[in-house]
Amino acid sequence: MMSRLRLVACAFPALLAAAQPAAAQRVLGFGDDAATLPAGMVRVTAGSLWDRANERYDADGKLRPLGAAASPAAWNGRYDVRLAAANPLVQSLSGLSAFDASLGSLSIGRRDASADGLFRIELGLLPRVTVGASARVANHAIEPGVTLNPALVEGTVGFNPAWTNTVARDRNSVLVTQFDSAVAQTGRRITQCQAAPATNGCTAIVANVSGAQALVTNAAAFATAINALYGGRKNAVGLPFVPVGNGAAQRAIDQRIQGFRDQFAALGNTVLGAQGPAGGALFSPADFTTLLTDSLYGFGLRPVRTVHAYGLGDVSVHAKVLLFQNVGPDTAAIRGFAVRQSAGLSLRLIGGDAPAVDEFFAPSAGTGGGGFTAQSFTDLFYGNRYSATLVVSLDQPTAQDFAMRVPSANAPSIGGVPFPLVAASREIQLHRAPGSRLDVSITPRLALTRNIWLGASWSLSQQASDAWSSAGANSAVEAADVQSWASGTDWTEQRVAFGGTYSTVRAARNGRARRAFDVSYEHTQTLSGSGWRVPHLTRDVLTVRWYPRAWGR
Repeated sequence: MMSRLRLVACAFPALLAAAQPAAAQRVLGFGDDAATLPAGMVRVTAGSLWDRANERYDADGKLRPLGAAASPAAWNGRYDVRLAAANPLVQSLSGLSAFDASLGSLSIGRRDASADGLFRIELGLLPRVTVGASARVANHAIEPGVTLNPALVEGTVGFNPAWTNTVARDRNSVLVTQFDSAVAQTGRRITQCQAAPATNGCTAIVANVSGAQALVTNAAAFATAINALYGGRKNAVGLPFVPVGNGAAQRAIDQRIQGFRDQFAALGNTVLGAQGPAGGALFSPADFTTLLTDSLYGFGLRPVRTVHAYGLGDVSVHAKVLLFQNVGPDTAAIRGFAVRQSAGLSLRLIGGDAPAVDEFFAPSAGTGGGGFTAQSFTDLFYGNRYSATLVVSLDQPTAQDFAMRVPSANAPSIGGVPFPLVAASREIQLHRAPGSRLDVSITPRLALTRNIWLGASWSLSQQASDAWSSAGANSAVEAADVQSWASGTDWTEQRVAFGGTYSTVRAARNGRARRAFDVSYEHTQTLSGSGWRVPHLTRDVLTVRWYPRAWGR
């Protein structure tokens, strides 16, 4: 990017030095204007657009990193119901009432970038009517970076090894079987000793029958909780996450097992062994990939990686009609104030593909759907050096149908963006009726020479809320989730831009240049925004336009 900026910085002084005054109409500069092409003239545009962003605005207009919603300090039960389910079991087994089942600290940095090709062809169909078609060849990319448990102490749970490891599964099975045997044997022994207190080995039981019965009751409940968390009994697999093997909770569980073993041994039952359940390992980046990709865990996603969206972005046809002007054929001859007014209509035929549903972060190649745009163009001139263009646009996209994994309405969010890890079971076929979008831009320009204009631009965009619905929602709760997601689709944005244009169009017509073309450069920066769909964008656009003749002079 720095090399492109250096190229532009060097090119403009050279163009300025090469420009020569000429008594001919000048190009207005970068951005849209109210001018239409002379009848028979063709304008062919080719260019490149570079976007990049690593921040996004929230509903209050505050900037947040693009990956903020995917970066919890504690990835706990707020983000996964199975982690929430582990909490009461671990608390009961370990006696640690403050235990929080967490996979640890997750931080995902994210950078969005694009390098698009811009193509347009236009024809002066009549003296006041220009028609054309345009297309964007998209290359959009999302580049994430994952940091998980950087200090190696943040997580309290990890994968349950019994889900994938037969040794761990057998270890848990042995432990639960030992508990069940100890409970059953001691229960029978209590009954026997109550019936015949003088029986050999009954002394300890008879001395504290209530204590022996409490031991049996507590051990049975402990074994049931072990089975629910770790698995062990027939057809019981436990939860996907269990305490880290060397963590405080696992040590406390092992100590309680040691306590049960000692209590049973005091009553003459030595069936309990010395080994506790198989603990998990601290969650790692490799485990994160396994969680996303392995069908065992219900997400069915691809690994977090750099993802590109290639192909046709927006494809449209358009027309512009000159309604009024008191500008002569030579803008260099303007004295005082002058005005020119045009109206345009654009029909978007293709809007690119919808984002892939099996990617953690998925770019799209375009706006996602068709639509039409009505525009008003007003050029204002003061003398032959100053001009400004006011453009007002109203865009109305067409409805779309697509699949999406809809987050729960109560999913944790940062700045309105919900945690992006959503189960495959929440994929719903959606119908989107987009809201309309209003764009207003003001572009003042200054003529440095007869061939070179510099300018700046301020723009304001306002997007109305979408209306979303789904015939595939399985319940009223899912329908409410869809509406909750749609409620955050409105946004506002302000941008500022600067740039310039060098043109040989009039010089070529007067025989002083061999080819008619102009070169424009524009740098745009997002100034402010509200609504979490607005990125803090930096954009550079470089375009070249050629002006061949189809007929006429």
